[in-house]
Amino acid sequence: MKAAAKRPVPGEAVDVQLKAVADPTRRRILELLKRRGCCTLEAVRASDPGMCVCDLEAQLGLTQPTVTYHLQLLREAGLITTRRIGRWLYCRRNEEALDRLGQWLKDL
Repeated sequence: MKAAAKRPVPGEAVDVQLKAVADPTRRRILELLKRRGCCTLEAVRASDPGMCVCDLEAQLGLTQPTVTYHLQLLREAGLITTRRIGRWLYCRRNEEALDRLGQWLKDL
């Protein structure tokens, strides 16, 4: 096992992240966020800010409050980032955090 100083994710953060990815809906959200240029709004698609919550709702077949709840948990775990453009909220995976979590699991 690697030295504690090289541990990629502090223990408490790992607990929050593992809880976040334990849910199948949140794992599906992370899978959907791998896609680029998914926004249905033509003007925004060119700048590719991530996936709009409305697109996630449509892909998941869930209501806006339910999707927002899952996004909040992923954001609090540091696994996604969000950006507001006008009335729309766009989400992206935090690849650095996901890589650290994956490395932590690999090092177990």
